[in-house]
Amino acid sequence: MEIFDGVNIIALEQPLPVGSEFVVKDLLIKYPVFWDESFKGIQDIMRLKDISTGLVFEITKFGGLLRTSEYLKVAESFGLETMISSRIEHPITLRWAKKIMKSFDYIDLDYEHYIEKTSK
Repeated sequence: MEIFDGVNIIALEQPLPVGSEFVVKDLLIKYPVFWDESFKGIQDIMRLKDISTGLVFEITKFGGLLRTSEYLKVAESFGLETMISSRIEHPITLRWAKKIMKSFDYIDLDYEHYIEKTSK
């Protein structure tokens, strides 16, 4: 982590591969940690709650709005912060994510910066 000295880090998202999350305990002292790929269901909230600042949500990750709402309530009950994000998804999914975005602590729904335009 010395390579990050002097860099203004706001938070780390999925800093370690799935399955090796508990190595992050020492980082929690210095940086907020949000899990993305490691968070796929209720059991992951239980597993990650003590080594997390927050969790990254996507509607299609959980199969729809109802399960997203359920997981959101559980995450919040443990005091975890939440982020709604969007992979490069269908416009309808993005539209629904924008409708519920105020339920989350952080919003990352502008994926324009992930797309590179070509001459085609």
